[in-house]
Amino acid sequence: MDSLTQGLLGAATFAVVKDKAIGKQALLIGAIAGTIPDLDVLLSPLFNEIEFLSVHRSISHSIGFALILSILLGEFFHRLYKRKHQRAKWNVAFFIALFTHSMLDWFTTYGTKLISPFNNHLFSLNSMHIFEPVFTSILLVGVLWHLIQRKPIEHHNKVLKNALYLSVFYLLLAVSFKNHAYYHFEGQLKKDGVDYQEILVSPTPLNIILWHGIVKTKNGYLFSTYSIFDGKKELDFQFVKSDHTVIERIQNNQLIQYYLEYTQGFPLIESNADGEVKIYAIKYGPINYYGAPEFVYPLCFNEFNLDENKVTIDYSGKQRGPVKNFKNLFKRIIGIKKVAKLVPT
Repeated sequence: MDSLTQGLLGAATFAVVKDKAIGKQALLIGAIAGTIPDLDVLLSPLFNEIEFLSVHRSISHSIGFALILSILLGEFFHRLYKRKHQRAKWNVAFFIALFTHSMLDWFTTYGTKLISPFNNHLFSLNSMHIFEPVFTSILLVGVLWHLIQRKPIEHHNKVLKNALYLSVFYLLLAVSFKNHAYYHFEGQLKKDGVDYQEILVSPTPLNIILWHGIVKTKNGYLFSTYSIFDGKKELDFQFVKSDHTVIERIQNNQLIQYYLEYTQGFPLIESNADGEVKIYAIKYGPINYYGAPEFVYPLCFNEFNLDENKVTIDYSGKQRGPVKNFKNLFKRIIGIKKVAKLVPT
């Protein structure tokens, strides 16, 4: 998630544990603690941009990192406050603020390596976009209300707890909506008699109502969208061919393997006779919601020349950001559809 949301979550969780002991300064300490895992971005100059895809959200987002750092920070603040408060509560407050950061990232499409460095698996529920204004607003209102209120200290945590309860409910609602969308995609594919390998359901930006359906087949991918407001309407899929055979020929290149790991098993691969290859990380879904699916920021290389400097991510397109047209996004969210013909695989 974005840094603002992570800071708000850190502030809220930390203050629930420590507000009665140190007052509203707990919000500031918690906000800082809640953003610490993302400080791994400071390491980016030390890595190739493709390598950094493997570094970001790895050790700094693991449960081990949260545990060790919470012990160190707990001890430091315990001494800073002249041992007036229990060391254990400092440790607990820091652990919750740090690890809820990683858990929130677990809900996103990007994913997070919760048990790094022992295993580099990207854990991802794919149920929340990294830009989620409703979730952020819930935390923002709770933190601001807590900050300005002047009620007796025993009532300080009530608003924050309610905001956290509501935010957890929203996360669970997103998971429920995603599962509903999954079964709708699955049902439509069975009805159409489509032979497929795997279905990935991903959230669209700014909401938990509209979902991408990304279906891996032998020769490529089928794409569709489902809005909760679509009800039981039939879905239409569009097919995009993918040259999966390229993967076998470049499996010894570490940079490309880092990028393939980042795609989480859903790389859309375009190639030509000259060896030019583009790999798109389509786990986020297309940037458009009507017409032929469009994607941005491919990994580009020539399989006959895999020099490290020649393997790059292409940012040259005009598109900036995850949405091509916000007007079309909101139209699709409310259930407005345009017919797209199913292309056989």
